Amino acid sequence: MNRFADVSGRQLVYDTGLAKGRSTQGLKGTFTTDEALRRLLSGVPITWSFPDGKSIVLRPAEQGGTLRLDTVSVQGTAQSRYDSRLPQTGTRFDKELIEIPKTVDIIPEQLLLDQHARELEDVYKLSPNTVNSDGFGGTREDYIIRGFRRDDDIYIDGVRLKTSGRIDPSTVDSIQIAKGPMADIGQMTPGGLVNIISKKPQFEAERHVEMNFDEDGERNLTFDATGPMGDSDNFAYRIISSGDHGETFRDNSKVERQFLSTSFSWVGDSGARARVKHEVTNDDRTLDRGIPTVAGNGSSRLIADVPINTAYHPDFVDRQTTYNIFEFDGAVPLGDGTWSLENKMLFYTEKEQDVYVEVRSIANDGTLTRRVSGNDDRRLDTLFGRLQARGSFENLALPVQVVGGLEFHNQDHSWTNFNGSNQTGGTVTNPTPEILVDDSGSPASLQTFDLTQKSFGPYAMVDIDLLPSVNLTAGLRYEFYEGNYHRDNKVTNVVTTADQALDSHLTKSAGLVWNPKKDLAIYASYDETFTAQSLFAADNNILQLDPERGRQMEVGVKMNALDGRLLLSAAIFDIRKDNVVETVNGTAQLVGGINARGIEFSGVGNPLPGWNIRGGAGFLEAEIDSQTSSSSDGNRPRGVPKVTASLWTSYEFKDTGSNLDGFGMGFGTTYIGARFGDDNHTFKLGQYLLFDAGIWYYLPVGQDKRVRFDLGVKNITDATYYTASGGTYRINPGAPRSVFAGMRMDF
Repeated sequence: MNRFADVSGRQLVYDTGLAKGRSTQGLKGTFTTDEALRRLLSGVPITWSFPDGKSIVLRPAEQGGTLRLDTVSVQGTAQSRYDSRLPQTGTRFDKELIEIPKTVDIIPEQLLLDQHARELEDVYKLSPNTVNSDGFGGTREDYIIRGFRRDDDIYIDGVRLKTSGRIDPSTVDSIQIAKGPMADIGQMTPGGLVNIISKKPQFEAERHVEMNFDEDGERNLTFDATGPMGDSDNFAYRIISSGDHGETFRDNSKVERQFLSTSFSWVGDSGARARVKHEVTNDDRTLDRGIPTVAGNGSSRLIADVPINTAYHPDFVDRQTTYNIFEFDGAVPLGDGTWSLENKMLFYTEKEQDVYVEVRSIANDGTLTRRVSGNDDRRLDTLFGRLQARGSFENLALPVQVVGGLEFHNQDHSWTNFNGSNQTGGTVTNPTPEILVDDSGSPASLQTFDLTQKSFGPYAMVDIDLLPSVNLTAGLRYEFYEGNYHRDNKVTNVVTTADQALDSHLTKSAGLVWNPKKDLAIYASYDETFTAQSLFAADNNILQLDPERGRQMEVGVKMNALDGRLLLSAAIFDIRKDNVVETVNGTAQLVGGINARGIEFSGVGNPLPGWNIRGGAGFLEAEIDSQTSSSSDGNRPRGVPKVTASLWTSYEFKDTGSNLDGFGMGFGTTYIGARFGDDNHTFKLGQYLLFDAGIWYYLPVGQDKRVRFDLGVKNITDATYYTASGGTYRINPGAPRSVFAGMRMDF
């Protein structure tokens, strides 16, 4: 129990006689504080309470009433699978969501299953002020948070990765969306980040096989197995394999993906732990540039009035990616266990090639001019390392926790880019993609690129209980970065190089949480971030400029209502991004900026047994601060709506013995406000409102097996909508109404 108190960061209070002659059954794995206590003290006549949110008081069950445990139904969904209170993003301390002076939305795996999410973009909408972006023809993870688009990065288990592929949902334990910058991370977009928490080995054996289908042609098979290795109490494994072979609603589209993850964990009797993982993915899918816009009145444009399945590409359009992740992380307790030394190493390697067709222009009569482009021999290697110490000082005047360490990040990126000649033919309403010739073998332009970027930085964070009801967290990071760039034009034989000299930047953060009463937190925070500028612009000009800088101020309130079964939160924020690159008389200069201010509301929990709910709304004012462009100055950035809202609610019958036990139903709705398709506001992506629904049923098979059957409909009203804009001729249409089905066996 003392070890549990150290890990959970709580103060343990009990009479020493209570423990005499008694032992717990032990605990291994990741749990909420309440669930961990339930497992530890199962079968022991002891009850507990949380009198001030910081302490755990133990007492004999006969003094505090009978120890009441949640009913466990073998047939239905365990409530713990909906749990969303354990953040692994937005803080380096072990805290619950209500204790963090920042907005963090956690979307657990069970919601991906209930909503039949086969791509992560299906669930970003559950977070207020978060929307999808273009994603290079739908082949990459891409999103906009609080008005700021991600800078080609996504985080996996806390590591920043630049990736050209999609994340397979079968590896996801939870999707954690942290709003605003985090100074201890250093480089990131100021709007926030998405951190994919992957599934880890567990010491409780679980296995399942799952199949999914939909009417558009999706075909998916997933296998997941975890548990102890043999009879060991120290070693556990996890193997996950998934395969997709199907189509989408777009003409001539395909999605083929094979995924395999193997991981092993060791937990020592002293509390030391280690985990190794290898993950490999082959992802082959259509690179679809979507639907173009056509001329409207004056300088305005209109999205082409064609069926949303219309394809402007031929059969040879394709993007193939293979990536491997090798990961190790571990921890060793120091001294009496109040301190630990933690280490993480990750190597990511990716190989990719693509060929695609882009509309270059549209004549007044609708005739298309298109070009075949692509990238060959693209290679991306990322090496990440972290060494940090974590602990607490018990002899100071105030309780203090400290985390400090050093991180290293190295990225090598090389590729060959080609562009074919312009080809004229076909029209907007009749694109005749079959007439296009794949001239990628004899391109009009051919260039090779090699880019290396390195960064490393020490960081430190402290957590101080200034008063029993007031907590302060503060942190800083001093990051050093450098890079070099090489371009070889194979047509003109011109070689261009650039070296980014070693530079550094300091980022700072502070957050204050006040608990005026139990289960209520009022907070305020300030965070900074920066991003090193790319060494080359879209026109291939060399850039050696000061980094982009961002900061956020946020004030909010969080409350655990209904005895902790419902978490309510609200936040007001103000974000500023400076040093945005703009072109002035053909020269890139740091004259731009973006401002974003808004408010968010959310509610997550299970108000009644079997009933789960997740809802939120965001209101955002964002504007471009341009000193060079009168057409974009003061405009809302591309793809950013003023209003977003979503609701997902489900109910599963929990009446043991009833024929309805294990039967569940879910309903969701999403609203995305109107967005502009470009910074100059020449065309709009209209607002849209979607409705989804699903039902499921658990059927027991023998004593320890069960099968779950799923059936549902997405976009019930068959609304026509557009999810994102990649530019004037690259509009992403949303999926029409589709029926899906699935079957999952747990054994």
